[in-house]
Amino acid sequence: MAAIAAHKLQLIRTLVETAPDAALRSLELALAGTSAQSMLAPVRELVEDETSNRFVRNNVLGPIVPLCAARGEGCVSFPAPVLSRVWRALKGMAPREAQDAAAKCNPWDLEQGPPPVFDELCKIAAAALRDPGNATFDSVRSLCDPEQLAMCLQLAPIVRTCLPRLSEWVSRMSDERAAAARLAYSDACRISEDAGPLLLDVLSAHLPDEWRILRVISAVMDRPSDRYLASSEVSHIGERILSDIEASIAHVETFNFAGGEKAGREAAQRAQKVQLQVVEFNQSVELNKDGPWGRRLARAKLNMAKACEGRMDQADRELDKALPTRPISMLAKKGARGVAKLTDAPDEALLDRARGALAFIAELRACADKAGYGTSRNKVLEKLNSRLDPYIEDVLHVARTGDGGDAGLAVRYLDVAASFIAYTRDDKTAEIVRRRAAAAIAA
Repeated sequence: MAAIAAHKLQLIRTLVETAPDAALRSLELALAGTSAQSMLAPVRELVEDETSNRFVRNNVLGPIVPLCAARGEGCVSFPAPVLSRVWRALKGMAPREAQDAAAKCNPWDLEQGPPPVFDELCKIAAAALRDPGNATFDSVRSLCDPEQLAMCLQLAPIVRTCLPRLSEWVSRMSDERAAAARLAYSDACRISEDAGPLLLDVLSAHLPDEWRILRVISAVMDRPSDRYLASSEVSHIGERILSDIEASIAHVETFNFAGGEKAGREAAQRAQKVQLQVVEFNQSVELNKDGPWGRRLARAKLNMAKACEGRMDQADRELDKALPTRPISMLAKKGARGVAKLTDAPDEALLDRARGALAFIAELRACADKAGYGTSRNKVLEKLNSRLDPYIEDVLHVARTGDGGDAGLAVRYLDVAASFIAYTRDDKTAEIVRRRAAAAIAA
């Protein structure tokens, strides 16, 4: 079987080396069954070599790995290629140490803790970045602020010590854990007065929810007041979280129902996050109602409640458009719903808007009561269900008898109504509606 040409293999090598981690994993899985005689065997070897190389790289440079990804505005971050370029430069500059690190990346070695050579390589990289005469790291300097990256690498030993404890620090802080956090912060400040805040920023990048770093800040500073924290060297972290809260409120106020279920759930999840962030501030910081952050948080909580209530109130109108009705008689009272109008097929655009609104309300279940708009949500759900229940009965009647509209359209609208009631009640109720629809068709 013909082999892949050398120039094409080099092109594939470049693509493999620059592929995102997720794409590389997909390639590895796709090529797992490739035999040694296959034309794709060299490609499989390239993918396996790159996977192994990244495993070593991500262990050695672990403290800065999450920094080389998209992060929020104001966070310390570097372009994604920085990681591979630093590692390539290190292998060229310190090949013996890089080989030693690769040899000690076995699971049984890592169980004993990170080998000292990992921190040694980070120190070598930091020194090289600060040396303008070191051309090996020129490609890295061209992508980012070399001093900021060098400081992050210099902090690597402290970060590496903190990482195994970080989940404990943000889950249940104790006096002993608080002392360890203060010691790590103090060690960072000995390097530079700016290194302490930078350490907290780097640690936050390793958390699933970056705003939980407030718990570590609280421990380091012994639950400071918002006035003190707002004027401290770590104020930028609090300001960043507050800005994120305000951005989430704006998102809820303006998200488009046309985005369907995905958009509705995403907006509700932003509301949930705000509720958790507000609680985190209250637990970690001594807030004053007239303080710089206490005042902003109180306003943010009120604004989010108004935003959520306003968007929930729009759901009834979206439901009316998606499930049209006609008046029973000319003498019907103004505002009366009437019966199902089964003359046109369901409009997918209108259905998506209704799904967006209903998914938003459904997803707010996790935070509405705690955030202060649970009663409003319950009232909206009651109103929606009082609209859906008679509509389902009307459409079921038409599906069974054909009296009052097109029986085929009635079945389609029944399925739509069942999907809607899954949002306003639950999946079990929706399944009951679908079974009743199936029985009506079979009758």
